[in-house]
Amino acid sequence: MPVSSVIFHSARKCLALFAGAAQAATMEQGLKSFKPFIVEHIGIAIAGTKKLQTAVKAGDVKAAQAAWIESRKGWEAMETVTGTYFGDIDKEVDAWPDAKKGYHAIEVVLFKAGKTEGLEAPIAAVLVSLDKFEKRAKSKSFKITAQKLLEGAANLAYEVGEEKSKGGESPYAGTSIVDMQENVESIEMAYKLVFSDTLKKKDAKLAGIVDERILNLERLVKVDDIKSMDQKKVHIAGEELAALLLTAAPKLGLKEFKVGDEEEGEKDKAK
Repeated sequence: MPVSSVIFHSARKCLALFAGAAQAATMEQGLKSFKPFIVEHIGIAIAGTKKLQTAVKAGDVKAAQAAWIESRKGWEAMETVTGTYFGDIDKEVDAWPDAKKGYHAIEVVLFKAGKTEGLEAPIAAVLVSLDKFEKRAKSKSFKITAQKLLEGAANLAYEVGEEKSKGGESPYAGTSIVDMQENVESIEMAYKLVFSDTLKKKDAKLAGIVDERILNLERLVKVDDIKSMDQKKVHIAGEELAALLLTAAPKLGLKEFKVGDEEEGEKDKAK
């Protein structure tokens, strides 16, 4: 079974476990359930990075590649919150496409060149950043708000459609489709745990459409590799889902916001 299929199946089991156990009646209850999901996945990212560190010291390219993929799985599943709450760490860990540090700088050496030499320092730097992320996420003072989580989910849906669908984020590792699968899991987890019940009460029709669009995007990225994906359909599906989440904001009692090009345009006007 291809690595993307194995990882996606594992992610779906995780999603079913969390959603089945903790789907909440209110957004506040849902937010309390969502935080453990983030804590679990930063743990996965750290564990993978430590394995990567060990494999690189041993000069074991195959083990190092597998560990890199494991760590990325944890990271990509948290992308509904990385930009809104951990932007400083995101720049250190996941700069893309012109990465000189972080995951993708390691990817070039490990997968394109097939080497482990010279990776000790960049891996150590990633581990420091991930440890900082975990400490912040586990802190009692760290609170995720419904507003920022919905913004993060909508922006991630837009990014999957507008940017990642064009060729993927991890081309040398050949796991770009896994990145997108984990991103969709992150969106679905946020929606089901935090927003779904409340939106059903406010606008059942819209809630049903959001559910359908999430499942549609999920189906579209549930393929073995980026070449097997219908890029045009993913592009449309990601942007449609982002637009629906924007529409949901006022229904949920949250502030309206913008994503993608509209958001950048507003920032440019403010300069």
